[in-house]
Amino acid sequence: MSVVHSLRHRARPFLLGVFGALSLASCQAEPSHDPSQTVDGQSQTFDGQSQTVDGLRLEYGVVDSATVAAHPRSHPESGMHDGPPSGTDHVTLAVFDAATNRRIDDAEVSLSISGPHNPGPGAGPLELMPLDGLATYGGYVSLRRPGRYLLTFHVARPGRRDDPVRAVFAYERS
Repeated sequence: MSVVHSLRHRARPFLLGVFGALSLASCQAEPSHDPSQTVDGQSQTFDGQSQTVDGLRLEYGVVDSATVAAHPRSHPESGMHDGPPSGTDHVTLAVFDAATNRRIDDAEVSLSISGPHNPGPGAGPLELMPLDGLATYGGYVSLRRPGRYLLTFHVARPGRRDDPVRAVFAYERS
């Protein structure tokens, strides 16, 4: 057996082992980071798109306005909030009674944003928009620059207009 043949014979399993190890390493989760931050002296967790606060479950979403603009004219989102301005994102919030899972349609909802493009509070009120007969709140905002944004939703129900429920979410734009 020649030396070259012997080296090829041993190199193949070695290279397969290296390839396998690199493949497994790429599947590892990123190192954990602590998503908790202090807001108004209270520690809050921002990960995920759903939170339950003071008996309300809040679920948010972000969709590029170009996606909304591509909806057919008959789609309810195509004309919401006077149509999508270019270069923006459509932020939506569904609010549920956590005990009954019933959608909340009698709240005043607002959004404030801080992040790469919004160093301080930005945004404003979100409009009630029934999607397929389900109450959802939404509006257009600018979350275009890469980085981490903090989206703070304020939900004021009748009887709690002066003491709204507040939920803070982290949104990462890459």
